[in-house]
Amino acid sequence: MTNTTALPELTPYTGTLADNILRIALDVGEGMLTCGAEVHRVEVAIEKICRTYGAAHIDVFTIHSLILAAAYMPDGSHSTQSRRIYETSNNLSRLELYNSLSRRICEETLSIARVDEEIREIKKERAYPFYLIVLAHALAAGSFAVFFGGSLRDGITAALIGVVMAFLDRVKIDQINKMVKTMLISFAAGLLSCLAVHIGLGENLDMIIIGTIMLLIPGLSLGNAMRDLLSGDTLTGTLKTVQAIITAIMMALGYALALLVAGGGL
Repeated sequence: MTNTTALPELTPYTGTLADNILRIALDVGEGMLTCGAEVHRVEVAIEKICRTYGAAHIDVFTIHSLILAAAYMPDGSHSTQSRRIYETSNNLSRLELYNSLSRRICEETLSIARVDEEIREIKKERAYPFYLIVLAHALAAGSFAVFFGGSLRDGITAALIGVVMAFLDRVKIDQINKMVKTMLISFAAGLLSCLAVHIGLGENLDMIIIGTIMLLIPGLSLGNAMRDLLSGDTLTGTLKTVQAIITAIMMALGYALALLVAGGGL
């Protein structure tokens, strides 16, 4: 009996079918990784997408900053590609879109051109509105300040400083990496906390600092690192753990310098 299953159509991109299959698989995997997915999920998604389009064998190696993959077709053709990941974030909304697309690819065997179109639509998807980000910063900082024993004035002060931190985090400076930026934001938040207590806006400096510092603690990154370690992805888990520890050190350094400069807010 003749196999009537049609091969997915090629897109305007140059390359063989194997090249295009692996390319869209890496497009999806790269999108997932940049949105905060763990490496095991990314590797599984790339492998399943390639097998959906007929690949006979797939090799995938992923860490939080690099994807290396090779796909081999039954006719002997093959493709090897890589993706360098320069920046990641925790965008769970966009991550769900990539997860949904990968599942639909495996269930419906979408054409390569259709996958390209959907990936472009996902990339066009707007991130969370900035006013929601500002509101989240204010609510989180204020709530944590009160939760850990601060007064209502401490909560309001921490919320106001959280708003300032949201605006500072939005500033993009090419010459400053993420770690240095974290230290500068911590330094600014520490100075503002000391100033607020000095002018009488806040009451307890330690509670205000606790509320604002919770915005910067890399808790989710450390949790993902532990999950990677427990899943057997030792290299990625170790790298993420080191990154989280360095981030925490930079935070502590920023607040310590602020306290040193301001004399403890007294």
